[in-house]
Amino acid sequence: MLHKVEFAAYREWLNRCEKTKITIEKNIRDIVKFRVFCGKCLSEVTKQDILDYKDYLIGKYKPASVNSYLISLNNFLKFTAQDSLRVKTVKIQRRNSLDNVLTEADYAALLECAKKRENKRLYYLIRTLTSSGIRVGELQYITAEILETGKTYAYGKNKMREIIIPQSLCAELEKYCGEQHITGLIFHGKQANTLIDKARIWRELKQLAKAAGVSGERVHAHNFRHFFAKRFLSEYHDIVDLADILGHNSVETTRIYTRTSSQEKQARIDALNL
Repeated sequence: MLHKVEFAAYREWLNRCEKTKITIEKNIRDIVKFRVFCGKCLSEVTKQDILDYKDYLIGKYKPASVNSYLISLNNFLKFTAQDSLRVKTVKIQRRNSLDNVLTEADYAALLECAKKRENKRLYYLIRTLTSSGIRVGELQYITAEILETGKTYAYGKNKMREIIIPQSLCAELEKYCGEQHITGLIFHGKQANTLIDKARIWRELKQLAKAAGVSGERVHAHNFRHFFAKRFLSEYHDIVDLADILGHNSVETTRIYTRTSSQEKQARIDALNL
């Protein structure tokens, strides 16, 4: 494992680079993972060790996950002035379809099931993610105090963007907070000042999907952001505005939501009757 002093110095460097707390912790976990793999002191690592690690990741994970680990490792190598050891990320083929997205029926079934199971926190967590398009980590900005205006700001990746919660949902959340005696973070974990654990959200969503009869592949926290984006584009056809809402640096990133699913393509082709 990294030496405590090295941990502290790396954490401070990431902080000076204005990385978010979640990103900093992920970077450190990823470096520990690499250290366990190579079994060497990090000052003794060679380029071949890193290439072997890259091959190991490619054989075990999807390209996006591989790149996530490699980016963390490259960051650390930059911090330690070992730029010559940095490796290229994996090229990801552009997707022609946006698959495994939630349908209207899926969304309705999940909410209805959460109500029946009397899991109000999960019910409102799903509604908040879907109604605002925020990332799960940005739930940290959703507090009881912002419900009066329904507006707050998310900070990350060296920029700040406005988050807007629909007024109708704000009213329901205010009632929920009153019933649960919640102040501060609405979706907190065991400690009132700590955001609910992502692993806990994942487990609860998988359990809910199974109970609701919805495919588990379509039910994960980030897919509610996808669902919001698809609905927004369908209603307003404004990709520039959507890019601002989602916090994308480029409209090109947002264009993924203009793609249809394989099932939608199939239906359109079948409808041609050629």
